[in-house]
Amino acid sequence: MAPFFKKKTNEEDVVEYTGSGNSKYIGQSGMFPINIVAPFVNPGNAKASVIDLFVDYNGQKQVIYGNMSFTNKDGSDNKIGQEIFNKLVVITDVDDVEEPIEAELPIGKKGVNKDCAVLESLAGFDVIMQIRMEYGIWNNNIIEKTVIKSFFRAEDNASAEEIVAAEAGKEVVFGTQYTKLEEGADFVTYNDGLDEEKVAAWIKAKRPKGTGTSGPATATKKPSFGKPKFGAK
Repeated sequence: MAPFFKKKTNEEDVVEYTGSGNSKYIGQSGMFPINIVAPFVNPGNAKASVIDLFVDYNGQKQVIYGNMSFTNKDGSDNKIGQEIFNKLVVITDVDDVEEPIEAELPIGKKGVNKDCAVLESLAGFDVIMQIRMEYGIWNNNIIEKTVIKSFFRAEDNASAEEIVAAEAGKEVVFGTQYTKLEEGADFVTYNDGLDEEKVAAWIKAKRPKGTGTSGPATATKKPSFGKPKFGAK
């Protein structure tokens, strides 16, 4: 049986785009050391699918939802989403990601178990995940996205690009790209006329609906596998 996903090690597949808290929940931009308890495949509209991550951060289990697209509505590969996913595969040194298995994860309301299509090949790894928060307006509502930008190897901060280059015999210093990105890791994207002050007020008001107004876009920078259960004690 063909694998669900095969690691890509061409240099163009792993290039890193270097641009310029104490909370146990990931809800801000930054670099986060996490344990991937279980990645799982979620179906979308038509033939679309995304890969979501059930992770442990500072002892708190949580789900990073909906931004690592794997396939589009027509069933074709989603290039951007698969590039990010491939970086995770490279830094975990998994050659072939096997087809998902049926398992239960405690991700329902109040921790109720839900059936999920879990990618067992990538479960249990410690990695560093780069997150960028993005805010915009849709149907007069402020929307918040927790967007995965990249992954790095936990033990030495190596990027997928650096790992592939080293395997090709090139001289690299692991962690160089991480250091470049870490300086601006708190970058937040505000669209549709939103800014830091408006979003902070929205969050303080417990994210009410119907509070969005349109405007020009801006961006600012601020200083149990089958069926054993994941997370079971």
